[in-house]
Amino acid sequence: MARDHGLSSFDVAHRLVASFVWNLPFGKGERFGGDASGFKQVLIGGWALNGIYLWQGGFPISIYAADVGGVLDSYGTNRADIVGDIHSGGGKIEEWFNTAAFAQPALGSFGNSGRSILRAPGINNLDLALFKNFFLPKNATLQLRVEAFNALNHPQFSGVSQNLTSANFGVVTSARDGRIVQLGAKILW
Repeated sequence: MARDHGLSSFDVAHRLVASFVWNLPFGKGERFGGDASGFKQVLIGGWALNGIYLWQGGFPISIYAADVGGVLDSYGTNRADIVGDIHSGGGKIEEWFNTAAFAQPALGSFGNSGRSILRAPGINNLDLALFKNFFLPKNATLQLRVEAFNALNHPQFSGVSQNLTSANFGVVTSARDGRIVQLGAKILW
């Protein structure tokens, strides 16, 4: 039972989220082109930039082993034995944690590693949007937007192979989406 005591699978130890909206200083009444009117105002006025930055540590992961001898823990798996420093080395795509620190438990025994003892890769993401407002009659606004999710196209790794018996044990096996750009339009009234 003590080995099943640990962090929840959705625990986030560190998280930073910051967002901003910046009405660009162009067009009528603004710092640049403050005297704009007509077509010039339509062209340079009403622009804004917004963004959301997210940095987050990774979710907890457990290390599993083969169930040799039919002794399963309460989750229907067997965990690996810790035989070295689990925190030394690692941090690379091909070896996210020290794989040499884990071994197959002996026949008929539970592994000695606990639940959620390591962390998967975290998130470092910036989403940006540039939009243009066209002011319409009756206090309505047409907004055209260009949005970029993961705007800097950072690799956002996610899955890690956690089973000692796997050929790719300790390897980062998946990633979140790369940069996605979309166009949008909406009417505000």
